[in-house]
Amino acid sequence: MLKTETRLIPFRGNGPYCYSNTVSMLLSTIGEQVSPQEMEAYTGVGLGAFWLPKEKLLFFSSFSNPPDLGITRALRLLGFSFEENVTSDPGKPPLEQLRSDLASSAAVLGPLDMGYLTHNPLYKRMMGADHFVLAYRFEKDGVLIHDPEGFPSVLLPFRQLELAWRADRIPYRRGQYRYWTRPRRERRPSQDELYESNLKSFKEVYTEAENLAGRHDIAIDAKAINTLQKHVEKGKVSPAERGFMVYFSFKLGARRALDFASLLGSKHPELAGLKEKQAELFGALQSLAVQRKWAKVADSLEQLAQVETEFRDALFSG
Repeated sequence: MLKTETRLIPFRGNGPYCYSNTVSMLLSTIGEQVSPQEMEAYTGVGLGAFWLPKEKLLFFSSFSNPPDLGITRALRLLGFSFEENVTSDPGKPPLEQLRSDLASSAAVLGPLDMGYLTHNPLYKRMMGADHFVLAYRFEKDGVLIHDPEGFPSVLLPFRQLELAWRADRIPYRRGQYRYWTRPRRERRPSQDELYESNLKSFKEVYTEAENLAGRHDIAIDAKAINTLQKHVEKGKVSPAERGFMVYFSFKLGARRALDFASLLGSKHPELAGLKEKQAELFGALQSLAVQRKWAKVADSLEQLAQVETEFRDALFSG
């Protein structure tokens, strides 16, 4: 019996896409429409995986390409120039500079520590979680922002902005008070050029992660996924570890995989198909982890590690 081909159905819905939503909003202020789904794939942040042994947490993202680097990577790939500001001084935030910039452009602020964003009713539970928001106007008592967690047009008081923006608890922070502003279209790459640039960028992300992980003795990619698999097989998953899986990492992994599949599309059916397979494995992991079916979670993680290896091999063979 012939197998019927099914068309990839892109996902639309809620999810932790803070930096992708925020950069998409920034570009919309100059009349450029790049969807959060596209932006997420262009950043390359969701490629690979890495394991934090102390926390016993697996992040389905690149060890070498955190969101702040991914934002810059995506904007350059898309042909935009922009101003990126950061300081090494953890003293007072550059509020006067931000005030001046907001007079002519919105700004992406981040990473921020969500534990200080007091407009979010769950802020006390989110200390140390990274986040990005769009600032668009100075007020007497703070800055008006669109928070893609689901809070448009909220006031972020200056004291909360300073504490959040210092990002002292964010491990990948490089300096303090980073923000992007004044995007400008410098060139408009063709679809073919953009696609080839993305493949080159993805290879760079994997290669840089491998080099960096070797220096820090961190398990990445398939090895990292297998590490979580072995941990799950021991049957000692803590409530915090399970919470990270079921409230964050598995659903985010599925959404990212589908967005990569959409980007790769018909130009590379093998890569797109592997990403779609990853998405379905993440979906299975979500349901199984909620139900605490740990033996089946371990089996699905083993399959996920294999698909991750196949994807990386197919990417570099092309």
